[in-house]
Amino acid sequence: MTGAIDTTAVVSEHLPGVSKVSADLRREGAPIEPDPPVSHWKPEAVRYYEAGARIEAAFRNHTHRADAKQQEDSYVICSCHANVIRYLVCRALPFPPEVWLHLSLKDSSISHLVVRPGGRGALRALGDTGFMPPILFLWVLASVTTRSGGLHL
Repeated sequence: MTGAIDTTAVVSEHLPGVSKVSADLRREGAPIEPDPPVSHWKPEAVRYYEAGARIEAAFRNHTHRADAKQQEDSYVICSCHANVIRYLVCRALPFPPEVWLHLSLKDSSISHLVVRPGGRGALRALGDTGFMPPILFLWVLASVTTRSGGLHL
């Protein structure tokens, strides 16, 4: 969670007065076995059992409808690993959670998930990096294209 902690520190500088809560539930992990399977990542089955319940608990803890008496929008900012974000997005939308690994996010990107009063989810942004200069995430692009054979560095 070092990256998430570092990101929280940077974001907190721009949001004074917003409380920070460390949530061990959002630690990196393999939430559920991907379906269809992928060839490039095959953790031991026990990793799904260890992390899956914890990440599902994070979803239930952080992603929910507002109280019926609430009059204004509320926000939760989660700084966590892409695996957790992808799973949260799949669970909040009408996607099977098993497709989480088929979504891609850049490091330090922003995703914006909305939960409407009726409980329906909407995704406003997934993995947005428009706020960063490309040089900060270029290494991710290079590593992905290298694996596909399109770019050799």
